[in-house]
Amino acid sequence: MQFIEVTELAGVRSAVVRFRRRGSGLSFVIFPMVHLGERSFYDQVTARLRTMCDLVIAEGIRGESPSAKALTQSYRRLDGSERLGLVVQDIDYGALGVPVVGPDMTGEEFETGWRHIPLRERAAVAALVPVYAAGMRLLGTRRFIARHLRTEDLLTDAEEAAADVMTGMDDVLLHRRDRLLLDAVREFHRARGDRKEPFTIGIVYGAEHMRAVAPALADLGYRTAESEWLTVFALDPPHTGP
Repeated sequence: MQFIEVTELAGVRSAVVRFRRRGSGLSFVIFPMVHLGERSFYDQVTARLRTMCDLVIAEGIRGESPSAKALTQSYRRLDGSERLGLVVQDIDYGALGVPVVGPDMTGEEFETGWRHIPLRERAAVAALVPVYAAGMRLLGTRRFIARHLRTEDLLTDAEEAAADVMTGMDDVLLHRRDRLLLDAVREFHRARGDRKEPFTIGIVYGAEHMRAVAPALADLGYRTAESEWLTVFALDPPHTGP
C-alpha cells in the first residue's frame, strides 16, 4: 500500500484511505501527513476532517519538549520560504467541531526517551539538523525534499539501513509512539466496533506511522473501502515572476 506517492506529473500526493469492517458501523480514515506542504493540502485535510469524521486521533507531543522542538527545526525553519512556497503542517483542531484525542507521548516521556538514546545518535542528529535546515533554507528545492518522502507499507533498503544505524532514535520517534497510537485505535474498536450506527474516526499522523496502523486495522478485520489522493505539493513551485 502506498501512503505517500511521488511522481513527476502529480508531484507529492497523500493517500486518504477509509477502512471498514463487515457488520460494523465504525470506520477509520487515515490521513498520512507530510509536515511541510502547500497550504491547500492542509486546507483539504481540514475540510475532510470536519465533514467526514466524528472523532479525530491526532499526532503531537503533549506538553513542552525542548528535544522534540529542536528536531522539528529541520522543517520548521522552511516555513514560509518564499522560494519554496511551502508551509509547516497547519490544522486548527480546535475549529473542527468534532472531538480530538491525542494519544501521543507527553513532553516528559519524550525527554526521558531522548536521554536513553545512545549519545552517538543524539550527537549526530544535533550536528545535522541545523546544517540541513540552513542548507535547505538557502539552496533547497521541492524536488530535493520530495526525494525522501515516498512512503509505502514496506521499508526501502535505504530506510532499513538507516533504522539499523539509528536504532535508539527509531524506537523513540517511531515505535514507542506507534504503540500508543495503536492502543488508542484498539480501544475505540473495542468500544464501538460492534455497533451498527455509522461512526468515522480520522487518524492524522505522519505517513511512517501508517505502516503500523494499516496492518493493525487489518488484524482487527478492517479492509480498505475507498481512497483518494490529495496533492501535498507540486515538484516545482508556481512561477510568480513577470
